[in-house]
Amino acid sequence: MKFINKATIVAAMLGGVMAIALTVGGVALAHGGPHGGPHGERGLWSAEKMEEHLTEMTQRLSLNDAQESSIRAIMERTQAQGQEIRDMPRGKEKFTAMQELRFATEDQIYANLSCEQREDLRLLKREHKIERMEQRFERRHSQDQN
Repeated sequence: MKFINKATIVAAMLGGVMAIALTVGGVALAHGGPHGGPHGERGLWSAEKMEEHLTEMTQRLSLNDAQESSIRAIMERTQAQGQEIRDMPRGKEKFTAMQELRFATEDQIYANLSCEQREDLRLLKREHKIERMEQRFERRHSQDQN
């Protein structure tokens, strides 16, 4: 049996947390602007967007039924908690609450994935980040044209 050192474990955990941060944090923070963020005007995790995201995760990460069910429950709880936070007055307290929710959600999702799935999620989140950057570039570029 091969032993894994602490540095490898810490690196894997940080990588997983960062990957999940892009999943959940991007959603949570994207809704602060006047445009409603990438998930539309309906606010945090509309039912359609949540389902779309979960379907993509299920396919790309090969989630089993138990994992899918558990992550669905996590997303639904996060959606409800996020709405409560969203209704708070703008300020440091709201930002801190959203960050805490994001990190707690990341930890919960992370706990349901294997090491291989965590790596796949990291790659998926990287792809999503690139897509968002391209969309932002296109919006800014089209605004410059007008």
